[in-house]
Amino acid sequence: MTFIYLYINAEFFETTIVVLQISLWFTSGIYLIYCWANGGQTLAMKAWKIKLINKKNKSNLNFFTLRYLLSTLSLIFLGLGFLYMLFDKKNRYLHDRILGSEIIFVQT
Repeated sequence: MTFIYLYINAEFFETTIVVLQISLWFTSGIYLIYCWANGGQTLAMKAWKIKLINKKNKSNLNFFTLRYLLSTLSLIFLGLGFLYMLFDKKNRYLHDRILGSEIIFVQT
C-alpha cells in the first residue's frame, strides 16, 4: 500500500521516498540481524524449516551485520550474489561463501 500511495503522490514526496527507503532498509536489517543472532532463524525460515549456521562460530552482531550488508550488495548488483548459488556445489549464496556460513534444513 505504501508503494502505491507514494507512486501516485510522487511529486509531493520526492525526498520522503528516499527517507522511507532508507528507513525500511534499516528496520529490515534490525529484524534480520536480531533473528539471526537469536536462534539463526527468521519467522519465514522457521516455516520453511531452514536455519542459518556459521561454521566459524562467529555468532556476534558484527558477523550478522556484515552478512546483511553483503546481501544488500548482492541485490544492488542485479542479484548476482544470489545467482551464484546456481553454480556453487553446496548451493550457498556468495555472501555465505565469503563469510563461511550456510543455510541448512532442520527437523522440528
